[in-house]
Amino acid sequence: MPAARFIAAIDPGLTGAVAFLDPQALERVSVFDMPVVGSEVDIASLARLLREHGPAFALVELVGPMPRDGSIQAFKFGAAYASAKATVSLTGICLHLATPAVWKKHFKIQGGPDGKEQARGLALRLFPASAASFARKKDHGRAEAALLARFALETGLM
Repeated sequence: MPAARFIAAIDPGLTGAVAFLDPQALERVSVFDMPVVGSEVDIASLARLLREHGPAFALVELVGPMPRDGSIQAFKFGAAYASAKATVSLTGICLHLATPAVWKKHFKIQGGPDGKEQARGLALRLFPASAASFARKKDHGRAEAALLARFALETGLM
């Protein structure tokens, strides 16, 4: 296992992502789409990804269903969040949580669809060596995971 120097950050959900930030190389971030099998998080693949990178700790976005979510969507989202959180815990990595309101305020990002595009734009600027990872509009989950990792570093969680 590599030296525990990386920060892991997870934007939970089936369209979420996992990011690994090395504090010694801030111009780049490694991001991976949330591993999914069927309509669930692939826990084994997520655990393998975390073990391969050996982060010092992991920050998971503390989320809940939105009022506009239907019951099935809310259930799936909650299951994905719980899977991410449990996987981090079971791999023995120190777990931290941050609400969207807190980390987005830090970066002055709005909530909702406009905020997703703002997050992607900010990730493109903060991580120029990883710009290809945020090139598509649908890469907002990758961008949010990357920004969560940067938030952890900038606020002294690491």
